Amino acid sequence: RAREAGALVVHVQNDGPAGGDDEPHTPGWELHHPVDTGRGEVVIRKTHDDAFQETSLESVLTTSGVRSLAVCGLMSEMCVQATARTAVELGYRVVLPYDAHATYDIPAEPGISAVVPAAVVSRVAAWPLSR
Repeated sequence: RAREAGALVVHVQNDGPAGGDDEPHTPGWELHHPVDTGRGEVVIRKTHDDAFQETSLESVLTTSGVRSLAVCGLMSEMCVQATARTAVELGYRVVLPYDAHATYDIPAEPGISAVVPAAVVSRVAAWPLSR
């Protein structure tokens, strides 16, 4: 929908450590959706959960006049939440589309807790960001 509306689309790509699941230039690291740089889409690579930390994200948004963000992606309780929190602190209007961010089940801890379903984890991650 953002593409159809002509909105800026920023793809944030995580650069993980050597040997990690998201190690740059290894299978699975590539972005899932194609980037259309000809239509104003950009890729920002990051090494922290927060996509604003040590990246050009704020500059790209400011230069483009963006004041509202829809934050989507993985993982709800980590990268999505960290990026959304910073965006709120910077004064952006932030939307977390319920069906556009996700995570994994939190495994059971024998004698402590049962499995926490991914849908619950995502909801809890978004809750403190609501107003």
